[in-house]
Amino acid sequence: MLENTIIRRLFNMNTLILICITFTIATLFDLILTVITVGDVGTTYVHLGSRLIICTFISVSLLVFRYFKRLHLAIIVGLHFLLTLFFVVLYTWIIGFFIEQHPNAMFYMVRSILIIYPIIAIVCIFIDFVLKRKGKRSE
Repeated sequence: MLENTIIRRLFNMNTLILICITFTIATLFDLILTVITVGDVGTTYVHLGSRLIICTFISVSLLVFRYFKRLHLAIIVGLHFLLTLFFVVLYTWIIGFFIEQHPNAMFYMVRSILIIYPIIAIVCIFIDFVLKRKGKRSE
């Protein structure tokens, strides 16, 4: 019974690895972008902790793909996008009560998601299309 629970799946090693990889790539991308645009790589532990929490939200929201397999992939991608955007905006809003944020923090968070998400969605839909053509994905 324990193997089929959502908590068990959340703490599966694959999910933890995905969180770590996402966190690392996001941090590296942010540092490279900061060096190119500003030249200052100073960051705080709160910022890194927030990035970890947001990456965790995004990774956990990938369960949408597992539990809504019967829907068309474009609908699942859209649902995942809305869920991700909701969690990021909600977290940014809540954390603003506890720490001082940049005046445009909400804009930057949404912009970051809007820049990278279409690329990820196109890749997912393309891979799904290729797998369907080869007959390897069962509906």
